[in-house]
Amino acid sequence: MPVNRAQRQQLIEIDERLSDDDLADRALVHAMVQAEWYGAQMRRTRRRYVISEAGALFLAGAATVLAALSAPPWITATVAALVAFLAGLRRIVSWHDDWLAASEARAKATAEISQYRLLADAERTAQRRQELVAAIDALVLTETRSWGRRRREKAQPGPAA
Repeated sequence: MPVNRAQRQQLIEIDERLSDDDLADRALVHAMVQAEWYGAQMRRTRRRYVISEAGALFLAGAATVLAALSAPPWITATVAALVAFLAGLRRIVSWHDDWLAASEARAKATAEISQYRLLADAERTAQRRQELVAAIDALVLTETRSWGRRRREKAQPGPAA
């Protein structure tokens, strides 16, 4: 079930507000909030990727049809310019890479949560909770570094034509 932005924000605020006395398993809440954030990010970047790709394909086809129909040159040129704009936008933002990275991070977080949830209540010791939080935090740090590396690579100029 998709969680909207307000619900995600509410989960984050709950995570920040709760103390150990309020909820015995704060580590699980922390992990679930992070996993849900990656899930929401995954859905958002997938939607942007599909829209940009479909838009580029549609507009490229429309430019060809407009030229064949002898449409006014300014209309054909505008549609072709939009295709070029979408190609440049895709090069800058790389929604596909972000979608895949968020999918991987969500899968890893979900796996950590599942392994933790399979533990009996007696096995959910302070040490196990610390391990869960450490695993989730390491995942967030790794993904953040990966995202930064992808952005830096995009910012580097490509080879001259």
